[in-house]
Amino acid sequence: MKRISLSFFLLLSGMSGICTTWIITNSGFTFTPATITITFGDDVNFNLDAIHNAVEVNQSTWNANGSTALTGGFQTPFGGGLVQPSQLGIGTHYYVCVPHASSGMKGIIIVQNTTGIRENQVLSDFSVYPNPANNSLTIKASNYIIGSEFFITDQTGRKVFIGKLDHETMPIDINHLTQGIYLIQIIGQRRQPVKVIKN
Repeated sequence: MKRISLSFFLLLSGMSGICTTWIITNSGFTFTPATITITFGDDVNFNLDAIHNAVEVNQSTWNANGSTALTGGFQTPFGGGLVQPSQLGIGTHYYVCVPHASSGMKGIIIVQNTTGIRENQVLSDFSVYPNPANNSLTIKASNYIIGSEFFITDQTGRKVFIGKLDHETMPIDINHLTQGIYLIQIIGQRRQPVKVIKN
């Protein structure tokens, strides 16, 4: 009985480490990053300005800068939202911002099988401490991402803080944030967000 319980626990632990939430933002009228490669089971959080949405389209619509939604495809409201793994089957997903598709505001999500190689995954080169945090936290960044901008989102995907990594070690005042779970993401980098808990 102990072997079965231990195996079940290890399976659950392994599964929780496999799934990742990827964050896509916008920089003006472009999605950032415009193309990501994820693993089946991951989800994607669109964190967009209020004038942008993300709607899945077919490849020919995408190539023509059109905006006709793909039947059964994912759709986020204006301002973005979370796209669940159940909406991201293995293959290539083309999406656009409906009001700005004609201007070329579009992106691609490539979903690989779990045995595939994650081309865009880079090991996290920034860390956050203490975690959980009370009134402040510190971001420690590798030299080659110093100068990058970052943002913090709450559980709904709303940006609650935007800043710039000016130094290798940077303190952040989070006293204004309510208790809960937040994600810290480097803007324009294909890196996994870091989860932090505010006490």
